[in-house]
Amino acid sequence: MALYDLLPRFHYIEANNLKALLPGFVVAQMEVAEDAKDALCVKDGKYIENGTICTISKDGVCEWEEGKPMFIVYNDPLNTIRQGDEFYATELASENPRCVLLIPGDEFMADGKASDHKGLAEAIAAGMIVEVKKGDGQSEDDWFGMETMPNGDAGKHYLFIGK
Repeated sequence: MALYDLLPRFHYIEANNLKALLPGFVVAQMEVAEDAKDALCVKDGKYIENGTICTISKDGVCEWEEGKPMFIVYNDPLNTIRQGDEFYATELASENPRCVLLIPGDEFMADGKASDHKGLAEAIAAGMIVEVKKGDGQSEDDWFGMETMPNGDAGKHYLFIGK
């Protein structure tokens, strides 16, 4: 067993095309609202995972509700003992999550099931985010049909279409 086998693991995303990163439509100084920690955070409220769907309020980062702007948590990993997105989540005691505003056409891949990522299943049910699969109208050899994360894990490709 290696030392990194003892590290906590988290769900993660690969940000393929988050347009809001270019002009800086990012909220990075806001703490997670106290009353949202149970809904948004993992590991006893100590971490928030990349790929968490949320919104903002005067109280801080909170659960997304239909009709409010939708953000996705995407922090770049700090130096870690072992490189790999599955070993990284925002530790709330030392930093705030970086919430990237989702703009129609944004794409990302996520490991696991939609229900593994806080808020993603709800955004899909609301028709705001769709899973893109091979044969959904994109060409068969297009990267829209990707089903593998960069590290080789199984993944799903999502597209934010808004409403």
